[in-house]
Amino acid sequence: MSEVTAIAHPNFALIKYWGKTDSIHNIPAMSSISLTVDTLASTTKISQQPQMQENVWELNGERQPDLGQLLPTLDYLSKVGEIREPCLIQSDNNFPTAAGLASSASGVASIVVAYNRLFDLGLTNKQMAKAAMLGSGSAPRSLLPGIVLLDIENQFDCRTLAEPNQWPLSVIVCITDDQRKTMSSREGMEISRKTSPLYESWLKVNASHIKRAKKAINERNLRALGLVAEENCKQMHEVMRTSNPSINYMTNKTIDCINAIESIRNSGFDLFYTVDAGPQVKIICKTEDNGLIQERVSSLPSVRQTLIANIGYGARVINEG
Repeated sequence: MSEVTAIAHPNFALIKYWGKTDSIHNIPAMSSISLTVDTLASTTKISQQPQMQENVWELNGERQPDLGQLLPTLDYLSKVGEIREPCLIQSDNNFPTAAGLASSASGVASIVVAYNRLFDLGLTNKQMAKAAMLGSGSAPRSLLPGIVLLDIENQFDCRTLAEPNQWPLSVIVCITDDQRKTMSSREGMEISRKTSPLYESWLKVNASHIKRAKKAINERNLRALGLVAEENCKQMHEVMRTSNPSINYMTNKTIDCINAIESIRNSGFDLFYTVDAGPQVKIICKTEDNGLIQERVSSLPSVRQTLIANIGYGARVINEG
């Protein structure tokens, strides 16, 4: 086998983490729950290139100056398999990159899956999660389908709470700005950990938010899940805002979009929103309502584009040869 192609999908956090307990190994300071989607995707082909002297990474057709955040992941994988052969890593996203849409998570997850198969490493689930986490703290969640829990109480324990067919939900992504963000999540988290006066209370509330979300998921209660998810989202952004320097991923367009979404909800739709480290807004709703809701948000002046997705599957190999 000389090349393998894998695909992975971004995941959007409902109960979020913001901060690391171990920045060297990139370990989140708190548990998180996310939703893996289907139509957005990162596709990575890894091929053995004996003529090259080192690994080369191409992202969306452009050669990168270095391996960046992939380096710890690739170092770990090469050590596990005692791999010395250089590879060409070619990753493509079919959605905006580094714009708050979890492209790092899906990109890293696709690389881990492709590398594992190419070199027949036979990694366990926990080894896969560890390798992915070194590149992106949320990448282990993109390895799995459906609604996913990353439990830091049991290190690298990542598991699906609801499969895609067990609770059909849709995600409408409202893109308010598709430019690359100026501050990475990793940098922002470290600033918040060191400077926000709300950071310790943010750590303490995590367990109760996880508990409430798990109960709502078990009961398939969209309204209850929305209440805790929106509360969690607001608290995370307040931690960011009270950091020094203040971190504001939300723009005026983001706020306008949220206000409009709340009006749509008040008109009778069962939905909720969440916002990660970027200006984009994600709406979670019943699948049967996604068309009408998308039509209404698409007309908003603050929304440049909408993308629609359903709950999706985990990272997987799609071609090898």
